[in-house]
Amino acid sequence: MLLPLLAAALVHATATATPLDFHEFFEPSHSRLEPTAKLLGLNGKRVRLSGFMVKMEMPSKGAFYLAARPVFCDEAGGGTADLPPETVRVTVRSADGAEVPFIPGPLEVSGLLEVGNQTGEDGRVSAVRLTLDRPQEVPGFRRPAARSRQRSSNRETQSPSVRGSP
Repeated sequence: MLLPLLAAALVHATATATPLDFHEFFEPSHSRLEPTAKLLGLNGKRVRLSGFMVKMEMPSKGAFYLAARPVFCDEAGGGTADLPPETVRVTVRSADGAEVPFIPGPLEVSGLLEVGNQTGEDGRVSAVRLTLDRPQEVPGFRRPAARSRQRSSNRETQSPSVRGSP
């Protein structure tokens, strides 16, 4: 059930979110990474970002990491230190603390951007985070109709309290 909802939210990122690219995250510097004015200006706003889900040896619960290029992270010793600095931690609220299944290939996500170092419940530090839109929060999204269950051909013999809706 989680994967279809996640896929629906990923596929239905819309133009109402401001497009953001990984190369727009940090200013070039000799001593440290400085966030760009654009990144800081989008803090707390809806953005749209395209990238690749990071394949983690030990995936986070209820979240995944999005990077500009395909990445595999063996975080046994260094945690997430091997991830590119512009990697974004994407929180999937509908995952409800469950492991988010890996989706290969490019993804487009939209949601609320949060900038600034923060340590998650799992002890991992992220500089940029995005809380994924729920499908019902994406303008124009319509949840796929549920498949109707095959009804008994013998409806007349069922009592009204047992009969399914027509």
